Amino acid sequence: MEKNLNEKINTRISILQGLITLAFILLTGWLFGLQILDLSGYKAKGTAMRSTGSLTLRGNIVDRNGIKLATDELTYEVYAHPRMYSTKRPPEVLAEILYPFLEMPKDELLTKLKSKKMNIITLKKEVNRQSAEKIRKLGLREISIGTINRRFYPQGNIASHIIGFYSYLSDNSIGIENIAGGKLGINADSAGAEKVQRMANGDIIFDFNTDIQNITKRQKGEDITLTIDASVQYICEKELAKTIKETKAERGTVIVEDVTNGEILAYASYPNFDPNKFWEASMIDMKNWSLTDIYPPGSTFKIITVATAIDLGVLNEYSKVPDTGRMIIDKYKIENHDYKDHPNPGMITLDYLFEHSSNVASANIALMLDKEDYYNKLYEFGFGQKTGIDLTAESVGLLPKPKSWYKSRQASMGYGYGASVTAIQMISAISAIANNGVRTTPHVIKYSAEELPNHVQTRQVISPETARAVTRLLAKSIANGNTPLNLDKYTTCAKTGTSRKQVTSGKDVYASAIGYFPASAPKVAIYVVIDSPKTGVDYGGTIASPLFRRIATEVGTLLNIPSDKG
Repeated sequence: MEKNLNEKINTRISILQGLITLAFILLTGWLFGLQILDLSGYKAKGTAMRSTGSLTLRGNIVDRNGIKLATDELTYEVYAHPRMYSTKRPPEVLAEILYPFLEMPKDELLTKLKSKKMNIITLKKEVNRQSAEKIRKLGLREISIGTINRRFYPQGNIASHIIGFYSYLSDNSIGIENIAGGKLGINADSAGAEKVQRMANGDIIFDFNTDIQNITKRQKGEDITLTIDASVQYICEKELAKTIKETKAERGTVIVEDVTNGEILAYASYPNFDPNKFWEASMIDMKNWSLTDIYPPGSTFKIITVATAIDLGVLNEYSKVPDTGRMIIDKYKIENHDYKDHPNPGMITLDYLFEHSSNVASANIALMLDKEDYYNKLYEFGFGQKTGIDLTAESVGLLPKPKSWYKSRQASMGYGYGASVTAIQMISAISAIANNGVRTTPHVIKYSAEELPNHVQTRQVISPETARAVTRLLAKSIANGNTPLNLDKYTTCAKTGTSRKQVTSGKDVYASAIGYFPASAPKVAIYVVIDSPKTGVDYGGTIASPLFRRIATEVGTLLNIPSDKG
C-alpha cells in the first residue's frame, strides 16, 4: 500500500517536473525569439520611438550686402509628464517652481499641468535658451525640454513677396523659401539626415555605430544671396506705402533693375505681409499681383512702339509723324489727352511725341508697321511670354496673334491698349533699351559664375544704334518738359502712362512711370505702378511721377551712381 502511494507521488512529481521543464523551454524559446530574433519587430519599434532626426538648420537668405532676410533661430519647448507626478511634487508645487522661468501666470500654468487630455503636456513654446537652461538645472523628472528651430525674418515685411515664408505646420513654403528649398535645407530631414536614439530627457543613447562627430555637428543648408539691396528695397516699400495711403489706391508696385545684368535690386509690391506671422495674412496680401496679374500698360508702351519702328527701318531718330489730335478708325475714336489745348499739332518729332504723349501719332506709327514684324519684335521684347524670372506664378501676359489684329486693334497697340502685360515684362523690355538693346533675364537670386548661364540668358532685341537713338529721344523729351521725372543729378530717360481698367466703368486707372538713368551710361531702370488711385488727378504724371522721382533720387545716392549733369 505504502509502495503504491510512493510510486504515485513520484509519478506526479515527474509529471510536474516535466511540465515545469517544458514551460521553461517554451519561455526560453519565446524570450530568445523576442530578444534575439526579434520576431515581432519590437527592436525596430523601440528604436523608432527613441529615434529623432539630427537638428537641421536651414540656410540663411541674405541680401546682396549680406544683410539677413531669413534665418533659423533655436528655441525651446517645455513639456510636463503627468505619469511622473508625485506626492512630493504635485502640479501645485510644479507651478510654483516653474512660473517665474516660463513667464506666464501661475494659474494658467497650473491649469495646463492638471490637464488630463494627454500623456505629454506642452507647457510653453518658444522659450529662450537662458530660461530653458535654468529649468533643466532644476532636475525635475516630471519636466522635459525639447529643442527646435523656427524660421525667423529679421526685417519683417521687407521683400516679403520675394522671400516668401516657410511653414513648419504644413511643411510648405512660397517665394525663395520654396524655390531654393533644397539648398536652404528645408528637405534635409528627408534627405538622409542621420537618426539618433534619445532618452526621455533628450540625452543621446550612444552605441558602437553612433558617429559622434556627425551627430554633434549641427547640419545647415546653404545660404542664398539675393540680388536685392535691402536699403533700396526699404526705400521703395516706404515710398510706395506712402503713395498708396495718400491716394487711397488699391495696390501698387515698384521694381528697380540693374539694366546691365538683369539683377533686381528692389521688388516692392503692396499690399504685403509679415512672414513671421504669415497665418495672419490674407491670400490677397500674399499674392504678388505685379507678377501674376496683367493690365494695359498705356503710354509707357509708346517707347516700345517707337523703338520697334526705328529698328525695323520704318522711322529714324529725326523722323516726323502726322498728328491730327483726333482720328476715327473702325468707328473707334482715338484722341490725344491734350486735344483741347493742341487740337492739330501736325507733323511732330518723336521727342515731341514722348513729351506730349501723343496717342494719334503712336497709332499712326503702329499702322505703318507690318503686323507680323510688329508682333515678332514685341515677342522678342518679352511680351506674350514669361521673362524667366526666378519666382513662381509668373504670367505670360496677353499678346494677340497678328491674324486677329483688325485696324483699330493694331492702332491701339501703338499707345498701349492692344496688349496686356505684367510689371516685370515691362521693366525687362525697357531695361533692354537701356542696355544697348540687349534683354537679360531678370532675376532675384545672385548666382555663381558656374550657375549663371543656367538661369540667365541674354538676347539682342534691337540694335545698339536703335537703343541709343531712343535713349536720346527720351532724354530730350524729359529735358524739354515740366515734369518731376527731370532729376536734379541725372539725365533721365522716362515716360509716364495712364491706362483705364477695361472691366470697370472707366473711373479706375493704372497710373505709371518707367525710366532709366543716367542717360550717358544707363545703370538702373525703375518702374512704378499705382492701381486705382482715388484722390487727386489720377494720371501717371501726377501720381506716379513724384513717386518715381523720390525713389530715383534715393537710389542714385544709395548706389553711388555718378551724376551726369554738370
